[in-house]
Order: sequence, then C-alpha cells, then structure tokens
Amino acid sequence: MNIHIKLLSAITLSSLLFSCTEDFEEMNTSPNDLTSVPYNTLITNAEISILQAYNPILNNEATWTRYNVRDVYVDVDRYGITGSNTNFNAYSGHLKNLQQAIDLAVAAEDNNAIAVAQIMKAYAFQNLTDWYGDIPYFEALKADDKDNPIIYPAYDSQESIYADIIVQLKAANAMIDTSESMGTADVVFDGDMTMWKKFANSLLLRVYMRMSLVDPTTAQNGIEEIMADPSTYPIIDSNESAAFKYWLPEDATYRSPYYMDPTTAAQQQNVTSAYMVDFLKTRNDLDRLAVYAEPAASSGEYVGLPLGTLGQSTQDLSIMGVAEFRSADSPTRIMRYSEVLFILAEAALNGWNVGMTAQEAYEAAITASFEEYGLDASTYLSEPLVDFNGGVDQRELIGEQKWCALYPDAAQGWAEVRRTGYPVYVATTEPVENLFPGKGTIKRKPYPYTEAISNPEGFNAAISAQPGIIDEKFGAGVWWDVN
Repeated sequence: MNIHIKLLSAITLSSLLFSCTEDFEEMNTSPNDLTSVPYNTLITNAEISILQAYNPILNNEATWTRYNVRDVYVDVDRYGITGSNTNFNAYSGHLKNLQQAIDLAVAAEDNNAIAVAQIMKAYAFQNLTDWYGDIPYFEALKADDKDNPIIYPAYDSQESIYADIIVQLKAANAMIDTSESMGTADVVFDGDMTMWKKFANSLLLRVYMRMSLVDPTTAQNGIEEIMADPSTYPIIDSNESAAFKYWLPEDATYRSPYYMDPTTAAQQQNVTSAYMVDFLKTRNDLDRLAVYAEPAASSGEYVGLPLGTLGQSTQDLSIMGVAEFRSADSPTRIMRYSEVLFILAEAALNGWNVGMTAQEAYEAAITASFEEYGLDASTYLSEPLVDFNGGVDQRELIGEQKWCALYPDAAQGWAEVRRTGYPVYVATTEPVENLFPGKGTIKRKPYPYTEAISNPEGFNAAISAQPGIIDEKFGAGVWWDVN
C-alpha cells in the first residue's frame, strides 16, 4: 500500500483536504489540457475524492438517519439546510475527472480502466440523484466537448438516470479482464479486477432494490438475473470481499479521513443519537452498542441525544465508537456483505428467486454484520424484536436491521429509511424544535441556489417536473420514494 500513497503524493494535482462535512474542497485537474494528465492519475484522484464525498460518517444525512447527531450547531439537524448549504462541485471535480479518464482510456483501449471509471461514476451519480432527485446527467460533463459544448445541461429524470446506471454497470462488468490488474493507480482494491466485478454487480443489486417499489418488474428481473448466473455476475459473498477502502494509519497525511482525537473539541460536536442507543439496548444488542458508541465520560453509561437537542454536556453523552470508526486505520465502507444479504432477504420476501429464503438471508445478514466486528450473533437472532418468526412484521424486521447494519454509512442509511419507511420512528418523527414543524421528515436535499442563477432553464424545468416539493426539501420524495 505504501507505493500507492507515494504515487498519489507525486501525481495529485491539488491538495487532498479531508473533511467531515459534505461541503469539502474538490480536487480538480486542468479542464483545458486533457492530454497533460494520464487517465490513471485522474482515476486515482477521483477515487479519493469520491470516498470523501459519499462516505462521510459525520454529516447531515447521519443526523437525519438518527445515527449521530450534533450537540452544537443544530440548525441543520432541525432541517435548516437550504440551497446555500449544498453544491454541485462533483460535476467540476471527480465526475469531470472520471469522464476525462474514460475518454483517454477509450483511446488507449484500456478496458479495465474504462470499467473502473464507469463503476465509480455510476456510484457517484446514484448518490447524487438519491440526494436531489432529477439532476443533470446525459448532457452533463460536456462543457469542453469540441464538437458540441453544452454549458447549461438539462436535468434528467431519476428514472432515466437509474436506467442508464444499470446499462453502465452491466457494460463495466462485461469488459473487465480479471487476469489483468490496474496496478497502483487503483487505491481502492489495489488493482484487483475481481473485486471490481463483485462491487459492480453488488452495486447493481443496490440499484435494483432501490427502485423496486416503483418498478418491481425491472428490479425482480435484474436481481434474479444476477443471482442465477454467478460466473457472469459475481457479487460480494463474504466480509473479506466487501468493498472497503483501507487507509494507512502510519501516514499522517493519508491515514483514515475519519481519524479524530476524541479529546479534541471538534469531536465533541457529534454524539450518538438517542434512538440508536435505545434501538440497540431494547434488542439486547450490547455487543454492537460497544462498537458503535463510547460510554459517556461522566457516567460510564451509554447515553444518546435526541435529534435537534441543544445545550447538552458532551461529557454526559456517548460519542461514536473510536476504535472502529475514528481511528487512524478506520476503513471507508463503500458496500458491505451484510447489505448484499439484506437485499436478498427483501427480494426473497417479495417472492423473487434468489437461491435463499428470506429468513436464511436475513439471519445471514445479521450474522455478517456482527462478524464484521468480530462478534457472534447466535443468541441475538432469538431476541423477541429480532426473531424472524417472533411476530414482528418481517418486512419491518429487514428494514430495521438493515438500517442498523449500515451504521454509520449515512448516505445509504438515509436512502433506505426514505425508501422502506423503516425504522418507523426515524422515517416519521421530526427533530426536537424542528424549524419546520408539521411538515414531516426531510425528503431530499435542496438544490444549490447557484443552479437557479447559472442554469435557470434546467433548474426551473426540474422543479416543474417534480411537483409536490415543499420548501425545497419536504413533501414529494425522489422517484423511488413512495412511502
């Protein structure tokens, strides 16, 4: 791994600023000189940027999902976010880098590089459209097109974006040559193309399940196709093959972006949510509670804070588990094995053929979540609020346990809460002292205010195409959100 970091240090064109917020400084290569930067360099830069953009563990989605909440600066926790707090920097940053890399790799006939760039691009665009709904897609990234430059791209429907993401991921899977390696340019999987195939197809499972309530036929056919042909569509099939990025703890610059000294003031702006603590306690899930959170310094007990609450002493509250999530070697969890199994559990409950029963996949998913941290789930599976045949609605069990296992992957946790409606408390309960009382829980991120100025035609068309949005962020959910 050291060689990867030395290479990255030598070739990165802008400083990498690790941040715990979504509004970080984007890395950019020169948009005016495509041939001056090797496509592998562009992919390296984009990988690092993407890992920071969509996998922060202390951000707005983390609070709305009731993973971790703020005990100071609580306006956003109370849904005070506006278009002044959001941006489309990804388009001029890692998305542009990836598109340039694809163009150069096509010219070089480097299919593995094309595939990796397409997979990361699909991953990034899915996160963006899940946040905002309709966004620029088909006409985006064409401002520098020599034949037909597009400065003001149209917004595309989330439905059409999802359809094309499926096309891109399938094409990437098909073109990968697992006998070759991308080498040191790939800082996610160390050039291992089998891992990229597994991630691409597991991401396809996520895409299909995310759209399953609005297009169940496409979702069923897609998931069954993948599960029926593992040689063509290998997926993440163990914790060892999960899509994790491992950082370098001994390198002060390139250690985990989540690293934080728990004694610093910055750490104490975020504490464990009261709902997460209560959820784990009421299910006797004390093993994962000890991983997810630290005991309060003043009492030695696990104490959470309700979303939107201001003025509490952090010494009396739990913060995020430092050893697993805030250490210098804490990995970025891009996609877990447990998530794949929860997808299969829900699919099986729908009556789809995935080679497992819903109960088998559900229990395997919980087991995988526990084993991710070196824990044993055998007694947990018989807990009354966990037992698949214990009387709790089985769809609710899958949704709740998936939410819990995704911790602290806020982007995916928030998406799943909106899609499934589970946990019910998280999906329906407004924060303390909500700035918009009575309007429900937040459904989407507000579009950046800059869009109304820089691309008014596309922006206004997008608003018109998505009726029912209230105050930018309430009312109508994104396309797949029908709960």
